[in-house]
Amino acid sequence: MVSAFDSHISSTLFADSELAAFFSDAAEIKSLIQVESELAKVQAALGVIPQEEGETISSVLGSLTIDPAAVSDGFKKDGIPIPALLKEVRKNLGDREANFLHWGATSQDVMDTALILRIKPAVMVLGKRIKILSERLTELAHEHRATVMVARTRNQNAAPTVFGLKVVNWFMPLLRQRQRLSELLPRLFIVQLGGAVGTNAALGSRGMEVSLALANTLELNPASPWHVQRDSIVEFSNWLAMTAGILAKMAQDLLLMTQSEVGEISFNNGGKSSTMPNKSNPVLPESIVALASFCRTQSDLMQQTLHGQHERDGIGMSMERLVLGPLTCATGACINLAQRSIDTIEINQQKMLSNLEADNGQVLAEAAVFELSSVIPRGDATGLVASACQLSVENRSHMLDELIALANVDIDWEKLKQPANYLGFADEIIDRAIGENNSVA
Repeated sequence: MVSAFDSHISSTLFADSELAAFFSDAAEIKSLIQVESELAKVQAALGVIPQEEGETISSVLGSLTIDPAAVSDGFKKDGIPIPALLKEVRKNLGDREANFLHWGATSQDVMDTALILRIKPAVMVLGKRIKILSERLTELAHEHRATVMVARTRNQNAAPTVFGLKVVNWFMPLLRQRQRLSELLPRLFIVQLGGAVGTNAALGSRGMEVSLALANTLELNPASPWHVQRDSIVEFSNWLAMTAGILAKMAQDLLLMTQSEVGEISFNNGGKSSTMPNKSNPVLPESIVALASFCRTQSDLMQQTLHGQHERDGIGMSMERLVLGPLTCATGACINLAQRSIDTIEINQQKMLSNLEADNGQVLAEAAVFELSSVIPRGDATGLVASACQLSVENRSHMLDELIALANVDIDWEKLKQPANYLGFADEIIDRAIGENNSVA
């Protein structure tokens, strides 16, 4: 086995068996047969092919199972599965029925439509998972709306915040991803029927009629032939990679917060070391970041399908086959791992507080500048606070104690010393974010 997704060892962490099933050989053949069956059925109903023969084709295909091995040699020769598949199907039909099988269609019509039929349930799975994860994250944000901690910008202590607001930064992009998915689905869930070069010439004047009927029976949206118009597939690929990247941001935060010297979170199922019994490695978030990087590179590869050659392009078909399944499954695995991370996370509120206190008040530098600016010019206030910060480092003292000695002003120093008094509208922001998330179906 050459893929981490198929390995008996690594697939337990990286793979997504539920989504992988939609990209299996069996699922592909089943969807290809479904398209051929429904095509024959609608053509018979419209009188494009003889009704009796069309109904026989559809009936036979409805109960037919073809071993993927029967198609493999043909794929090696043709680079696509349809010619070999049709050969196997015709073995189960009479000569007259076989004559009307695949009438007016081209291989890519069936392959593209069948691909969309498999993407459709995969999308439903992904959307459901994101919704569940988002709901859990909103619960976490609500639980920790008052858990004060150090906010960090550019990896440096910055100002006070609450852990609930950090969680908002994790789930709000997921909310927008749910909205983006809803917006792109009408462009993605479309039928493909264009014939040899996208003109439907083999179906004469009935091409559009057959295409509309096929879309209706397959519960897809109608569309003009899109053999080399791969933008909707690429848009979906970009959505997958963006989803993984959004989850990687959460995972990266978790990795930083679980560092030994930070210790603000931990996992109750951390990975073990072969030699160091003290270790509890953050395997889940590490794996999310790795998978997200994989997704980004796969999405980049999918971009190459946009510049297909002329009216049909076998390179693009091969590229999609190589990339789209693993990309979808890797994104699904990211969501699963993110859910497992949140389910097994332990929030160390005491450590968050001690990290805040260990900063010796420098985290309140901005607060001090603006408080002083109410009684002295802001430039002077900034200079005094900067001096106080320097003295705090040198004397290992609280920054505000140094500032009190430097500034001869009458302000409420004790109130200023409380980080919880400098949280702005964090509570309202959390409420609004939770409300927005809960309002999306």
